Amino acid sequence: MNRIKTGDLVRMKDTMYDSDLVGIVVDRHPHANHPRDCQVGIKWFGGSGKMDWEPESWLEVISESR
Repeated sequence: MNRIKTGDLVRMKDTMYDSDLVGIVVDRHPHANHPRDCQVGIKWFGGSGKMDWEPESWLEVISESR
């Protein structure tokens, strides 16, 4: 299982939010009990400018950081 890393570009896997937003991973919640429960801090391009916490399982990587 590839874990999402800081610097990855991501988008939502599901279209339930009907959004084409792309974001960059800026943080990971350090106290996740299980990898699938991990919360990932995202700054969405064209979004509010704030960091939003999203479940890692809701995200897909579209471009990996180096």
